[in-house]
Amino acid sequence: MDKGTWPTGIRPSENGSGIRIKIWRKGKLAHSETLPGDPYKPRDLAAAERRRDELKARLRLGLPLFAGDEEAETGQFTDICQEYLDTLDAKRSSHLSYEQILNRYWLPEFGNWITADITANDIKKVLSGLNVSPKTKKNALIPLRCALRHAGLNPNPAEGIKIKRAQKPPVQRYTPQQRDLLLSHLSGQALVYFAVLFGCGLRPGGEPLALLWTDYNGEELDISKQITRRRLEMSTKTNVQRRVYVPLWVRAILNKHTTRFQGEYIFVNSVGGPYLDTDVFNNVWRAAHKKARLPYRVPYVCRHTRAAELLSTGVDPADAAKQLGHSLEMFLRIYSELIEEFCKNRDKSRFEGLPSASKSA
Repeated sequence: MDKGTWPTGIRPSENGSGIRIKIWRKGKLAHSETLPGDPYKPRDLAAAERRRDELKARLRLGLPLFAGDEEAETGQFTDICQEYLDTLDAKRSSHLSYEQILNRYWLPEFGNWITADITANDIKKVLSGLNVSPKTKKNALIPLRCALRHAGLNPNPAEGIKIKRAQKPPVQRYTPQQRDLLLSHLSGQALVYFAVLFGCGLRPGGEPLALLWTDYNGEELDISKQITRRRLEMSTKTNVQRRVYVPLWVRAILNKHTTRFQGEYIFVNSVGGPYLDTDVFNNVWRAAHKKARLPYRVPYVCRHTRAAELLSTGVDPADAAKQLGHSLEMFLRIYSELIEEFCKNRDKSRFEGLPSASKSA
């Protein structure tokens, strides 16, 4: 039999007394073994082909090649992802986010792969083809890294991948005049909602929508829960409860809100329950920008405006971070330019320290 007519991966052994099977995967030899038999006998050759096909099938499914093999493959990536999600101990919102990321970015590429075959270069190729921001790429790596860690890959091919940071855009904020102009074009619950965002710096959506009247003591709001993905979660984004000061001008608006005498939620929908999303408020927000003839900015800019306001009035960054529900490290990273802006004209003599003890009298 000529070399070109042998079945794929099957050849006579070197001494001609058996049949050698070789299986290649991704350009590398994955397995080699020699079966007894005559390679020139159709019956023995057919047995070798069956053995080859069995081995290839087991490799595709991530099964060990031999019973009791302790160095078994890690399994198909799609199965590993499902197993990881099934055992993930996290908030519902985080669980859904990770599932969406895996389904959107990684399973279409690696779903049928043996997990151990995934390399750092494979991951980088997928990332390079994504038309998304560096931050989105960085977030996409998180559940992938966790799933591969769950599979026991060591080294983990996703661990060492770094995403180049994009230049940080300036932090947007409204001036006091712009804030007042926008609020003048709002009424009802929308006015209360955005007054709370501006004056208290809450995270739009989840935090204000979950507020009960019992969370308000006339001076502060108790932030201990949120509505995420249309469901109430009894924890904040950072799992840290905080009390937020309510400025006097916000109290005046909040105290007049009609739902105050209905009990339960501060923001109530048409059927008497809490809002589960911010669609109504966002639509009114867009309309207010048009009426005020201001460039549209997302509601999150209200939170940035509150941070700038606190810093401009001399509030210590640690106290400002606590009000917004940030760690000090995160607050400094996000608002470093504002801190520099509002501190540059302050008295610098406080940096002098103590005079030198060696200074002559």
